[in-house]
Amino acid sequence: MKKNNTTIYNIAEALNISASTVSRALRNHSDISEAVTEKVIKMAKKMNYKANITAQNLKERKTKVIGVIIPEILHHFNMSVLNGIEEVAFRKGFHLLIAKTNESYQREIMHTDSLVGQVDGLLVCLSQETKKFDHFKAFNQHEIPLVFFERVAEKVAGHKVIMNDEATAFAQTEHLIKSGYQRIAIITGGDHLSVCRNRIQGYLQALDKYNIVKDEDLIITSGMSYQEGRIGFQKVMSLKEKPDAIFATSDQITIAIYSEAKRMGLNLGRNFGLAAFSCDPLLALLEPSVTGLGQKGFEMGTMAAQMCIKEIEDNNKFKSRTETLSNELIIRKSSQRTELGKNNKIDPNQYLGQKAINDSLIYIY
Repeated sequence: MKKNNTTIYNIAEALNISASTVSRALRNHSDISEAVTEKVIKMAKKMNYKANITAQNLKERKTKVIGVIIPEILHHFNMSVLNGIEEVAFRKGFHLLIAKTNESYQREIMHTDSLVGQVDGLLVCLSQETKKFDHFKAFNQHEIPLVFFERVAEKVAGHKVIMNDEATAFAQTEHLIKSGYQRIAIITGGDHLSVCRNRIQGYLQALDKYNIVKDEDLIITSGMSYQEGRIGFQKVMSLKEKPDAIFATSDQITIAIYSEAKRMGLNLGRNFGLAAFSCDPLLALLEPSVTGLGQKGFEMGTMAAQMCIKEIEDNNKFKSRTETLSNELIIRKSSQRTELGKNNKIDPNQYLGQKAINDSLIYIY
């Protein structure tokens, strides 16, 4: 079959009008009458005209591509975020260019530098090594929309989509306390990341509310990966006064702690509690099942993509803003030491602190 090479000039010749009129009619320009527009569209279909999207994008200085920089792809939360981003991008006619940092600051710089000029906008979840943000300046200088999600650069101009980390961490820690655990450790990443800092703050607020003295030995900032979770767990379990529960702040930390606790023969729920800042559905399938969070990754991805594309379409005409997503605490066997009442039903207004009530819901099964 021959490749169709029909152009706007062929359509213009067939209708005896100018090529510029055809071009504007195909874009439904207000300067062209409805009658002429209808004739042009009808002739375009008859001649099997296909718009040259690449040429149009170059003329408009648009690539119709959005870049995404993300630490890992295989983790459930990140996959959910990407699914949300892709869904919005597809509906809006954009393609995605995805780059993985593998939690490396240097890789993040390399990917960021390579994407300038190739994309209309950039969505970023920072690597856990990132402490400086100069590599994002080029996007601000070229007025390329920049949206951070989950792990965000607080002092960089750009939209941000985050979870209510502090309130959710408060709710999870309070749940462990109300379940009878008194010596609760938290394992997370470095506090240079706002997402980790806010989760630590929520944890500390819950301890303070119940007059539990903070123990620095129980605050572990070893990192967010599986191996770093193992190291953090081994560190707190080597203490003379061991914890009786752990609040894990990532998918990988949670799986590491669960595996190590089972290996050590700890009875999760009965003599050792575990609550996770994780929405991985695997947590519900483990035995015992692990207390975690509701599914919010897809929602975060759709919101981030919508903000980015809106700014692209509006030519960067509105100010940066931050959107915060609430979350749901899903209580499972790994954190239930005490009896919660008949049929495992409780009154959230009595069970949670007021701040958590405002931002979180509770489900128990």
